[in-house]
Amino acid sequence: MRKVKATLQDETIKELLTHGKQDTVDVRQSVMDRVRKIHEQRGGKKSFRHRTGAIAMITCLILVLTSLTGYAASRYVQILNSKGEVLVETKEMKEDAYTPHAETFEKLLSAYKEHIQTRLKPGELVAYYVHDETLNAYDQFNKVKTEYKPTVYSSYAELEKQLEITTGPRLPEPQYLPKGFSFAAGKVFPSVTKGEASLEHLKKLEPEFIRMAESSSSGAKLFIKPLSWNKADSANVSYTNGSDTININAFERKKHPSSVKTMHPQGVTVEKLTASGQEMVYMEASAEAAEAVFYKHKLEWLDEQAEVFYSVYDNPDSSLSKSDLIRIAGSLVK
Repeated sequence: MRKVKATLQDETIKELLTHGKQDTVDVRQSVMDRVRKIHEQRGGKKSFRHRTGAIAMITCLILVLTSLTGYAASRYVQILNSKGEVLVETKEMKEDAYTPHAETFEKLLSAYKEHIQTRLKPGELVAYYVHDETLNAYDQFNKVKTEYKPTVYSSYAELEKQLEITTGPRLPEPQYLPKGFSFAAGKVFPSVTKGEASLEHLKKLEPEFIRMAESSSSGAKLFIKPLSWNKADSANVSYTNGSDTININAFERKKHPSSVKTMHPQGVTVEKLTASGQEMVYMEASAEAAEAVFYKHKLEWLDEQAEVFYSVYDNPDSSLSKSDLIRIAGSLVK
């Protein structure tokens, strides 16, 4: 296993990353398939392409869970349906007193995730538990988490086939792309609401993980168990012209009483617009904010009939225009 760079000067993480013997279940078995974070693909402009898997995961969690960001939200844009019900709501984040704690939690968790990623093969999904008081005190409800390394599909046909097999959300090919853009990569992600990656199942694994940790004689802090899946609820596809990237995400949202909620930091302007008859939320990041949100332009909307939430965005230093993104998104509307 190659050495992993620690993201914190924390003795707990140092111990994790340098510990020679850990009580973990073998995650190299081919009993999984799932999605969540790190984009395995190397190469590409700056570090943007390395982050697309993480962006997909984060966005998916925003749609399904209540975020532990430590931010207070203000100023928002809403999209309503014909009944006056809120379908999509985007809010601006403002830092509050809890933000430093949230950042500490994210940095600590990221180090463990990076370590797990080095042990996974494409298509492997695992549940993991960290026997760490700091992490568990901050996130007491979700002590058992998941990590996934996606299989990267090299053509739209391969991606479409996998979505059919896993009954994933519809992710159409754009009918319009700016000149020079071609298919780069596609990924399918397991459901986080059904099957072994669901919160319900992960909660059932918690006592087992705690027993493993408490009975460990090696002092290991990280415990891993492979998971299986056969139902997808999100997917990502990217197109590139060599210097710029267009990402398209699709997230399944089964009938739910609340709206789809996303957040954006200061420095991102937001407005509503219509493309091909579909009302969308348009976001544009300032040069200062672009690196933090990983895009320059972004469009989000919910297909209420199909119950699929879509987002289309480019890279932080993209040469594409607002009208380019609107035309791309409009070509995806059924």
